[in-house]
Amino acid sequence: MLKRLSMRLTAIVSAMAMLVSMVIAAPSVVKAAGTTYYIDNIGGDDGNNGTSPGSAWKSLDKVNATTFAPGDKILFKAGGSWNGRLWPKGSGAAGSPIVIDQYGSGSKPLIAGVTSELEAVFLKNQEYWEISNLEITNRSPLPFDRDWQNPRGQRRGVYILNEEAGILHHIQVKNLTIHDVDGSYTTRSGGIIFDSVGSVTPSAFDGILIDGNTLTDVDAYGIYIGSNCILRYGMNDLWPWVQKPYGPWTPSTHVKISNNSVIRAATGGIAWNVTDGAIVEHNTVQQATYLATNASIWWAYADNNLVQFNESFESVNGAEDGHGFDVDAGNLGSIVQYNYSHDNAGGFMLFVNDTYYTINTIVRYNISQNDRKSIFRYSGSIDTVYNYNNSIYVGEASGNPVMSDYFTKASGSPVNIKNYNNAYYSVGDRGWNLTGQTFDYNAYFGGNTLVQDDANKVIGDPKFVNPGSGGIGMNTVGGYQLQSDSPLIGAGIRITDNGGRDYFGNPVYNGAPDIGAHEYAGSVPPAGDMPDPIVITPIHLPSTPTDNLAPMATASTTFQTDSAIANINDNYYETAWMSEMSPAFPNYITLDFGSTQVTSNILKLNASFGQSQGITDFDLEYFDGSVWVPIQSGIHVTWNSDTGADEIQTVKFPSTMFKKIRMKINDGNLQRGNITLNELELYFEATDIASTTFPTGGGEIANIIDNNVSSTWGSSTDITFPGYFALDYGNNPIAVNKITLVTHFGIGQGITNVDVEYFDGTEWVTALSNASIDWKLNDSTKERQSIEFPTITAGKIRLKVNNGNRQWGNIALNELILENNTVVDRNAPVITVESVTTTEDNTGDFKPQFTVVDELSGVDHTKTVMTLDGHVVMDGDSIPLYTLELGTHTFMITASDLAGNTTSQTVTFQVMTSLAALKQLVKSFSDKGLIDNKGIADSLLSKLEKQDLKSFIHQVEAQAGKHISDNAAQYLLRDAESLLGK
Repeated sequence: MLKRLSMRLTAIVSAMAMLVSMVIAAPSVVKAAGTTYYIDNIGGDDGNNGTSPGSAWKSLDKVNATTFAPGDKILFKAGGSWNGRLWPKGSGAAGSPIVIDQYGSGSKPLIAGVTSELEAVFLKNQEYWEISNLEITNRSPLPFDRDWQNPRGQRRGVYILNEEAGILHHIQVKNLTIHDVDGSYTTRSGGIIFDSVGSVTPSAFDGILIDGNTLTDVDAYGIYIGSNCILRYGMNDLWPWVQKPYGPWTPSTHVKISNNSVIRAATGGIAWNVTDGAIVEHNTVQQATYLATNASIWWAYADNNLVQFNESFESVNGAEDGHGFDVDAGNLGSIVQYNYSHDNAGGFMLFVNDTYYTINTIVRYNISQNDRKSIFRYSGSIDTVYNYNNSIYVGEASGNPVMSDYFTKASGSPVNIKNYNNAYYSVGDRGWNLTGQTFDYNAYFGGNTLVQDDANKVIGDPKFVNPGSGGIGMNTVGGYQLQSDSPLIGAGIRITDNGGRDYFGNPVYNGAPDIGAHEYAGSVPPAGDMPDPIVITPIHLPSTPTDNLAPMATASTTFQTDSAIANINDNYYETAWMSEMSPAFPNYITLDFGSTQVTSNILKLNASFGQSQGITDFDLEYFDGSVWVPIQSGIHVTWNSDTGADEIQTVKFPSTMFKKIRMKINDGNLQRGNITLNELELYFEATDIASTTFPTGGGEIANIIDNNVSSTWGSSTDITFPGYFALDYGNNPIAVNKITLVTHFGIGQGITNVDVEYFDGTEWVTALSNASIDWKLNDSTKERQSIEFPTITAGKIRLKVNNGNRQWGNIALNELILENNTVVDRNAPVITVESVTTTEDNTGDFKPQFTVVDELSGVDHTKTVMTLDGHVVMDGDSIPLYTLELGTHTFMITASDLAGNTTSQTVTFQVMTSLAALKQLVKSFSDKGLIDNKGIADSLLSKLEKQDLKSFIHQVEAQAGKHISDNAAQYLLRDAESLLGK
C-alpha cells in the first residue's frame, strides 16, 4: 500500500487508502460520438472530407489546420510516412478524448520531424488526447553538445506543453516507436517530453499515461516530465533553460510511466519533476548517459513516488552519476522496490539533496548485480532512508567499487540512513563510508563488505542458488534465491509496512524474516520469539517559512474542540485543528508568547476546506497586560477552495507589539458543521519601519526588528558619532518604557551610550539621555542589555547612538526590542442600565436606574452625562411620563474613567397610553386638584367605562380652563384622540 506522507487530519476529510495499480472508478460520462478522419500520404487528397479510407486526407498541413472535437479520431495509414510537425488543434472532453492512431496493416505510420521545427508531434494547452501507434523521428545533422544553447536546439519526438493554461487533463502517449531524436543537452529535449510553464498561472497536468513506448537513440532524455512551478522550501535555482520567473508549487498528478523501453538516451532514460504520486513501473532503461553524465532513472522535486519492477542496466558514463536509480533533490517520500539494477557505470542507488529536502526514502527488495564505482552514493543532507532486504552482488565485472560513499554539499551530510536485512556479496570492493548510516541484521560475504558495528550480522556464504548469474531481463535473477540451508533464512528482523511481498512475488514473512530480496517459501521452523519490529517512521517536513513567529507561542482556544489546538502553530500544514460541531460565536483562539514580546503586522490562515469549514469573520486583539485591546475589527475572509489543498489567506494589520494576541471568531462556514484551521502564522515585515543614518557594512537594517536574534546588521568601519536608529510606526503609535539591545561580540562591536527620543508631532523629544550600556561578552553569544525610562507613546521612536565599542571599526546590532511593561488602562467604563421607567404606560415616571463601573482606574463621576431626547437631565430626576410625547424616546449615558477612556450607552423606550392609563390620569388629576369638580371627574370615568371616547373628548373640551386645567386637558385630549384614532 502506498501511503501519502502528507496526510490531512483524518477527521476533516474521509481519506480513502490508495492501493498500487488500483483503478478508481470515475462517474460515468456520456461519450461524444465523434468523427473519424483518415490520412493517407499516397492515396489521400486534402480536398476530400477525410471521413473514410476512400476519401482520406493527405498531408499534415490539413490535419494541423483542423480543430478537432471530443470523440474525434485521427488515423494515419499504416506504412505511410509524413515529414514535418504534427500539431492538430482542439481538445477532447472527459470520457471523450481525441485519439491519434493508425489504420490498416503494416508498419506504424512515420512522423519524421524536420529541422525547421523542434518537435515532430506537438500539443500545446490541449487536453483529453490519446496518441498511439506511431513511429517518430526528429534528426539533426549537428553533433550532440553539452552547451544547451547549441544550434542543434531542444528537439523532441513528442512534446506536450502546458503554457499558463492551469490544469490540463488526460494526456496518454502509448505504443510509440521513437528513435533518432537529436536534441541538445537539456531536460526539455528528448523522446517524450511533458513541460509545464506557470509563471503567471500555476500550471500542471492531471492524468498522464506514458505506456508501452520504445525509445532508441534519443537526446537528451528518453522520457521527461518537468515544470517551472517549483517555488517552495527555497527552491529557486533550476537549470538555465527552464523558463523564469518560476511559479508556485503546482505538481502534476495521476502520473504513470509504465512498460516503456529506453535504449541509448544520451543523458537520462526516464525522469520526472514536480509531480505528486507518480507511479513508474515495468520499464527498461539500457545504456543511458552515454553522452553526458546523469542517472538512468531519476526524479527530483516530487512527492510520494513509487518506482517498481524496473530494469536499469549498462549506463555508460559514470564520471559523476551514471547510477541505475537516483532519488535526486527535493523528493518528499519515495519507495524504490522490486527493481533490477546491473552493470551500471555509476552504481545502483544515488541519493541527492541540495537545499530542498530529500527525505523519507524506502529502498527495498531490489537486486543489484555488478554495478560499478559506488553501489550506494549519498550526496548532500539526505535524511531518513530505509534500505532493507536488498541483495547486492559485486562480481569481478564491478571493478572494485565502494559499497557506499558520500559527498558533502552546502546542505550538509547524510543522516538517518538505516540498513536492515540486506545481503552483501562481494568478490572485491573498497568497503564503506559510513557517514550518517547504521546497520543491523545484515549479511556480509567476501571483499571488504563487513560492517563491524552491525550487532546482529550474519557472516559467511549466504548460499544463493547461483549468485552473479543474472542476465538481461527481470526474470533472470533466480540465482539470488536462497537455498534451503542458507544462513539468511529466518535471520532478519521484521519491518512494518513492508509491501507484503519479496522481489519474486513471495509473501513476507514465512516464519521469521529472511535477509535479502528473496523470502524462502519452503518449510521453515516456527518463528518463536522475535525482537520487536522496525517501525518505519517518516520525518515531518516543516511547512511554514522560518520567519513564522507563531510556533514560538502556546496556542489555546475557548471553542470546544475535537483535536489539538497546538496543530495550528506546529509548523506543519498536514496537521489541523477543528472545533466541535455547531460551534457558538463569538469564541477565541489565542497565541501566548509568555515573557517574549514580539512585533507583527501580518496574519496568515491556512485551511484545506475553507469554503465549507473556514473562519470567515473575526476581530484581532492583543493583551496590554491588563485588558484586551482591539488591533483590527470586522476582518472578513473569503475562501476560494474546498479541495483539501492548502489555501492561505493573508491579513495585514498595524504593526503591534504584544506577548499575547487573539482572534475573536465571529463567524465561519459551517457546511460541514464545524470550523477548521491547518495553520495560523504570524510575520513581521519590517523593511518600511527601521532606518539608520549609519552607513551599512553588512546585513539589512530591517534585521534589527525581524524578531530573529540570529540575523544581524553591521555598520561600515568609517562611522562617526552621534548617529541614529529610527523606528517609524506611522499612524499606529506604540507605548514603550523599555528597550533591549541584542548583540554578539558586544565588547568588540556593541553600542555603549544612547539617548532615547520620540517625535511628538512637532519635534523630537528626549525621553532618556546618556544611558550607558556595559557589554560583558566578546563571543558569538547573543547578549542582551536593557534600558528603562518613563512610558512614552509615539509613532516615531529613535536611538541617538553617542558611542560604541569599535575593536574592528564597526558597530553591530542583532535586534532592537521595544517593550512596554506598564499596565495601561485602555478600556472604558462599563455602563449597565437596569430600567428607565417605573411603568409600561404613561401613568408612571421616567426614572432611570443604572450603574457605571471601571475596575482599573475608576469612574470619573464628574464626567457622567445623561440626556433625554438630546436634553440634559440630572441624576435623580423623576419626570412624569404623561408629560412626554407618545412614541419613542432616547436616553443616553456618557461616562469616563480617570484614565480618560469614554463610552456611551443608549436606551430607547416607548411612551404609550390605554383606556386604563386614561382612567388613571383622570383620578390622578382629580387628586391633584387639576380637575376641581368630583362630579365631572366621575362623569369622565363613566364615559371611559363605556369606551365612549367621543363624549369624553366633548366633555374635556367643554371643561378645559374651567374645572379642568389647560395642561391637564391637553394631556387627556392627546391620549383620548390617540385611542380614538386606533
